Amino acid sequence: MTTDLAEYRSGVRAWLADADIPIVPLDLDERFDVLRDWQRVLFEAGGLGISWSKEAGGQGLSHLHQLAFAEELAYARAPMPIGLIGLDVVGPSIDEFGQEWQREELLPKLLSGEHIWCQGFSEPGAGSDLASLRTRAVLDNDEFVISGQKVWTSWAHKAQWCALLVRTDPAAHKHAGISYLLVDMSTPGITPKPLEQMTGDREFCEVFFDEVRVPRRNLVGELNGGWVVATHTLGIERAAYTLRRRVDYEVAFEDAVAALRAHGLPEPETGLGRRVRTAIGRAHVALKVLGAQTQKTVARLAAGEVPTPEDSVDKLLLNEVEQIIFGEIAELLGPYRAVEGSRPLGLASDRWAHDHLYSRATSIYGGTSQIQRNIISERLLGLPRG
Repeated sequence: MTTDLAEYRSGVRAWLADADIPIVPLDLDERFDVLRDWQRVLFEAGGLGISWSKEAGGQGLSHLHQLAFAEELAYARAPMPIGLIGLDVVGPSIDEFGQEWQREELLPKLLSGEHIWCQGFSEPGAGSDLASLRTRAVLDNDEFVISGQKVWTSWAHKAQWCALLVRTDPAAHKHAGISYLLVDMSTPGITPKPLEQMTGDREFCEVFFDEVRVPRRNLVGELNGGWVVATHTLGIERAAYTLRRRVDYEVAFEDAVAALRAHGLPEPETGLGRRVRTAIGRAHVALKVLGAQTQKTVARLAAGEVPTPEDSVDKLLLNEVEQIIFGEIAELLGPYRAVEGSRPLGLASDRWAHDHLYSRATSIYGGTSQIQRNIISERLLGLPRG
């Protein structure tokens, strides 16, 4: 495989031109199956784990190559694979902190989509303040016995494995008593319950753990040293998600503008014409700002400078840009955004209304916007705690 970036991008583009790109169904279960099959196709084509080491089952290329592949996927209107939590978040942390058996046995199946992963971090009383989590794990000989609850756990009802944060030393300072465990979701005592979102989707779950026994060998990093691993996971999540979603937003914006042009743009001197051009202008500027920031993100990743407090800048900007883009398009839909199948101004209401509703969650998941501002103010600007 060529390491020249231009040649690599050209090869990816040529492969996608001949690939059987799937149409993603609206039904969530059907969507999951289609995207899991697609992940296998991408894996066999060498399109996953691009910047991972070869020892971890990856391609051993740079983050720029990984970004190029993601961009070409988006430009071809091809979907991302289903296992992004494993690919973007959990896998890199296992590679960095995991035991040899974890890398050798778990990562290949994670890459191929044979195993889907979920991330058991947030709890009903530990969202923004993640370190206050209360799900406990008591060591009993060579097993941890886990009891507690997680929430907002994507695809928990479909996943084979979970990267789980648990409290293993309740007497320690809240950051110091946490461990990072890999949990087989088929273990007795685990009950996932899907939650319906306002989009109508049900991929988020509550997950209940009732005396769940997990081998000690499933520990990642040191006992009571899970906060270090969790910080790495969250940093990778924010950086990787920023790079991937920036391309998705650009393609969505292009699709919206193309639909408006095909319908016929209203005259600029009319009220509707001014609204349309203002919406396009705001979204365009937001994308340019995000594009400039992601260049810095790629440089940090290439230099091994993730996690860093600058990841919070990425996450905060990403939140605002997504809500600007889909919010502006939703405004153009007006009351028709609630009417399935309608196409005001050539915009398909079903797609844009769904994306607008989903965008409201960006300022919550992966660390709320308020938390990101606190991190930026304290760790980057040196301001005192509020």
